[in-house]
Amino acid sequence: MLKQCISQMTIWLLVISCAAFAGDDPRLYTGSIEVPGLGPLEMTLGVSETDAGMFVLLTVPTQGAESVPIEATYNQDANLVAELAQAGLVFRVKENDDFTMLLGEMNQGGMTFQIAFTRVDEVPELVRPQTPKGPFPYTTTEINALHPDGHTLAGTLTIPKGDGPFACAVMITGSGMQDRDETLMGHKPFLVIADYLTREGIAVLRFDDRGVGGSVVEDMDTLKNVTSVDFATDVAVMVEAARWQPNIDPFRVGVIGHSEGGIVGPLVALDDEKLAFVVMLAGPGVPGYELMPVQAAMLLEASGADQEIIDSVVNASMNIYELYEAEANAVDIRASMLELVDMQLQSQELTVTPDEFNEITDGGLEQMDSPWFQWFLFYDPAPVLAQLTCPVLAMNGTLDTQVSSGQNLPVIEEVITSAGGQVTVVAFDGLNHLFQRATTGGIAEYGQIETTFEPEALEAMGEWLAEVTDYD
Repeated sequence: MLKQCISQMTIWLLVISCAAFAGDDPRLYTGSIEVPGLGPLEMTLGVSETDAGMFVLLTVPTQGAESVPIEATYNQDANLVAELAQAGLVFRVKENDDFTMLLGEMNQGGMTFQIAFTRVDEVPELVRPQTPKGPFPYTTTEINALHPDGHTLAGTLTIPKGDGPFACAVMITGSGMQDRDETLMGHKPFLVIADYLTREGIAVLRFDDRGVGGSVVEDMDTLKNVTSVDFATDVAVMVEAARWQPNIDPFRVGVIGHSEGGIVGPLVALDDEKLAFVVMLAGPGVPGYELMPVQAAMLLEASGADQEIIDSVVNASMNIYELYEAEANAVDIRASMLELVDMQLQSQELTVTPDEFNEITDGGLEQMDSPWFQWFLFYDPAPVLAQLTCPVLAMNGTLDTQVSSGQNLPVIEEVITSAGGQVTVVAFDGLNHLFQRATTGGIAEYGQIETTFEPEALEAMGEWLAEVTDYD
């Protein structure tokens, strides 16, 4: 959902981290490529000539890539060719005669993106005014915990100044491999939330997903088989780690989950009667097979697709989900996937080669066949929500195109209320999936909006937490 919009064909340029390249000053060229489902993606390419050879240096601020060195050679057409194999990424570019433009193309994921970048003196910086900067009026400490399955989980605990003990919120990221700040498109929403709540007197523990940052998994291949149920066990470990801290009140520890984290949080509460609260930030209240067709329609509508195309994509998506539910054979499922890919490419007015079409299809099938997707597709959050005994806050924005507020908030409220539970539901007008004030709610806006997390939503969450954790 957050990084894994299954129903929308999107390309993430890099999911790697590299040290900045140290060499002679490169010639820098800045521009953007148009990524389907994401809109314009700003990047800077540097051309560097060193004693060790030619390099193209890649910087994508919204994806945390800074001066990633890619070895380059000239081909027979005098184009500079640079390939980053681990990302399936190839650049074919050429500087113009007066070195004011870099022209060519980028290939990735079976798609070609045109490059026409302009010479600049320095890499443009992202504007993210809410990103906290020290010194901070609270204590920060690193937390490491060992999971019973053997992997290490690492995070950061921020503790308010004062005597304590304090209530504590454990953060749960959305889908995809996320760091403790839930870094996305240059935004660090969990860092912003942690800073705000800690200043308001509530401790916050945020941690890296297994296999990311300090949360070390010995065999990364095991991540292919995990589901939200497995992630819930990670959160449970960190909840216990928080309770053991001397300045934390063990009876006032709860969870805040965003997107998929809004599924994981209730799973943790189901097995932990001591959990003090659950906050669902844009969390689903309906099964995946109901959520994703609505998600597909809203994302396409936000991108400007016409209704006929939207209906075609939604119908093709639902057909695949029904085939999976009926345990249909691989031939029938692939045929439906071919139809879906065709509809998605039409919706984005893209033309690809037969080989690229098959590559996109294979990637979609691999994703849908994964244990994570299959679990999410048929998991119904309602029975778990009905069993929660701790207070629940469900927040969402009316322009959320990934987890529709209109589809999910009423279900969450009805299920918990009917079961006699405590739930507060808040829909923020004009906020998107990241709780930013948006225009369309489309993914393309996430990186373009400077605000990371709307202050109105921060204040509402902080006030609710202060109320439910006030045991005096």
